[in-house]
Amino acid sequence: MTNLRTLDLNLLVVLRQLLEDRHVSRAGEQLGMSQPAVSRALQRLRAMFDDPLLVRTPRGFELSARAEALLPELSRWLDETERLVSRPVFDPATSTQVVRFYGPEPEVGWFLPPLFERMRRLAPGMVLEVNSQPRDHFGPLERGDVHFVVTPFEPSASTAQLHSLRLAPLSLALVMSKDNPLAQGPLTLDRIAAASHGLVSLTGRGGGMVERDLIEQGQLSPGERLNQPLRLSSFASIPAFCERSDIVFHLPHRFAEELARGRNLVVRETPPRTTKEVAYAHLYWHERFHKDPMCRWIREQLKAGQV
Repeated sequence: MTNLRTLDLNLLVVLRQLLEDRHVSRAGEQLGMSQPAVSRALQRLRAMFDDPLLVRTPRGFELSARAEALLPELSRWLDETERLVSRPVFDPATSTQVVRFYGPEPEVGWFLPPLFERMRRLAPGMVLEVNSQPRDHFGPLERGDVHFVVTPFEPSASTAQLHSLRLAPLSLALVMSKDNPLAQGPLTLDRIAAASHGLVSLTGRGGGMVERDLIEQGQLSPGERLNQPLRLSSFASIPAFCERSDIVFHLPHRFAEELARGRNLVVRETPPRTTKEVAYAHLYWHERFHKDPMCRWIREQLKAGQV
């Protein structure tokens, strides 16, 4: 271990060139070093290995027995060291890697199909793995379970190792049965606050964005709750529940339109004041994957797919 701590890797590079060329001047030319500098390096190498390494003969320098044994091992070790410190290479055309995403169904359905389309064309051997089970959105990133999270939610201040990319604004809408009283007439904040709401619980906590916004705008007093007789852990059954009841769901507009297509449902724009500011979907990733070449390529493809 003492020898390793004092080892100068540059000397081993010089040694390989000397043993391959068996000539101090030619080795210097190959390395971009002067002949005196190579001669000094050779003296240090001889002291390090306690061996002459290059032996002068009438025919020029020859390798010592120790040098003959060293050369193949030295070349192999230096090649492996070069691969170790070189920037990793990612070739999408030949890659079979799995890229793992977590995100709610509306954002997954919006942003990931264009990405997958590009993957199938440019990286046909890769696998896209997506998880939309309700959970803490940023825990999987912290644990390294996924490469990316696409979500409208923001991380807490404690997640300092996360990077983000803003994807697109999320306009929100209400989806309900065509027979729902809210389907007709002015859609006021008072009527929204008095309605029966359904909630897809993505984090398992709280009453949802509508409730928070209505409290902030004074439509509900602090501590007052929306009437939420239905809580789901998935978006898939929303159309069936809405068609057969007075339940209203507050969803990203694009996703609401998809759910309502071909059903006895109506999608209504929310009044401007039901959200305090424009919400955006973001892509998040952890510092551990920030410079990973596969993850960098995925980010580039996801951005290209939004154009």
